[in-house]
Amino acid sequence: MAGKKSTKKTTHYPVVKGSPISAGPAANTLVDMARNLSVLNRRLYRYGRFYNVKVDVRHDYAGPAIEVYVLRDDWAVQKAFQMAYKQYLKNTADERKNLSNNQVARWEDFRLRDGLTLAKNDARPVMHSPAGGATILNAGSFVLSKVLDGADVLHTFTWGAGAADRYSVLAEYDRAGNAQKSPEGDTNNGPYGNIDTDVDAGTMQTMQEDGAEPPYDSDGVNSPSPWVRVAVLGGTAGTQKLSSGFVKAPCGLVLLKGFSETSEAYSVEIEAKSGDYKGVHAPSMLE
Repeated sequence: MAGKKSTKKTTHYPVVKGSPISAGPAANTLVDMARNLSVLNRRLYRYGRFYNVKVDVRHDYAGPAIEVYVLRDDWAVQKAFQMAYKQYLKNTADERKNLSNNQVARWEDFRLRDGLTLAKNDARPVMHSPAGGATILNAGSFVLSKVLDGADVLHTFTWGAGAADRYSVLAEYDRAGNAQKSPEGDTNNGPYGNIDTDVDAGTMQTMQEDGAEPPYDSDGVNSPSPWVRVAVLGGTAGTQKLSSGFVKAPCGLVLLKGFSETSEAYSVEIEAKSGDYKGVHAPSMLE
């Protein structure tokens, strides 16, 4: 008698999760994983997500060491993004009310400047053919989000320093409320302190002073940088690591410091982890 046929359905999600990348002449390269996935799969992958990505270097890579940086995966980065997005929606609310649903741009997405000041290339995904040809995918529209201030000056948003035409999302979040010393000052006194002879004034002062300052820098969340190094890759002595492993990259931004077109062509690949957001693992930064 034949065995019982399994009724369990295997689901296949069609998605290209990564590719080799191209680089330009600058000494560094910035990968926008949301952009790369959108171009590779011909659909919108939103900017405001925690993409889990992996950077791999080809085994015969002989170029300079590549430092891998991502935005900090911390409370300040997430909350700064949420606050900026909320302000963006508030600023454009009246215009949205005047437009029907099919008049708002179909692929509208909330996107920020990277804020980096070093010279860099913008990475582009590369597709190879069996014949040996390589095609760099340059097409696609990825527009920075804009708002008007009270003086009708157009602003974008940035992860870096603010300017006359851009808001620093971290600096604006910081203005929402730095942590203050609490209590502001010690009184060396407490209620009914002279009734109970076991109450010690010095101990009361200690209870007010020890822990009144926050356990972190209360002067700002934008210092020294929202970027952190997560790996150093390369095949030369002192490095000899060819993969970053999967790391969480807020907004899908990955800076490859030291990688340029002077390195071997297409010798670096970047891949997103499998998951339930259009086939990749990318939880929303708005939740």
